[in-house]
Amino acid sequence: MIVGIVLGAIGCLIAIFALKCLKMGNMEDNVKATMTLAAGIMLLLAGVCGIAGVSAFANLIVQSFRFTTYADGGFGMYGGGGIGGLTGSLTPRYTFGPALFVGWIGGAILFIGGIMMCLACRGMAPDTKQRYDGMAYKAASQHTMYKSDIRPRPAYNDSYKAHSVDGRQSNQRFDYV
Repeated sequence: MIVGIVLGAIGCLIAIFALKCLKMGNMEDNVKATMTLAAGIMLLLAGVCGIAGVSAFANLIVQSFRFTTYADGGFGMYGGGGIGGLTGSLTPRYTFGPALFVGWIGGAILFIGGIMMCLACRGMAPDTKQRYDGMAYKAASQHTMYKSDIRPRPAYNDSYKAHSVDGRQSNQRFDYV
């Protein structure tokens, strides 16, 4: 339980410094994503430790409840003595109280929060794959009918082409030599 509290406190501190709105120096998004993942793992472990500690104490309560006995039932051979025949002392019994339920709920919230932080770090990390936004090639099938281009073609003026020394036109748009 104490390990869970310490892990939860450290995870919360790391999560505060991993916030996107908090800028410290020259911190990049991939560093923030790594910090968010570390905080998520720590919160997840804190939740598991908290639930384990509370469940271990609940197990002790169940075991002690099974083996509780009356020290003296008050029903001796001479009949019952005292008020209502109960003269012996009772051993104290523990039951599941609100502290156990708060511990289980708190551990579950830490566990769910750790999972959510681990999932949130994926959205912060930049994609390492470069997408190619080019055209997809599709081979022509046998049944494809090609249509002629009916758009009018603009008439180009060849005056922009460079002339050679002989007076011939070259195919280059600009002749720098």
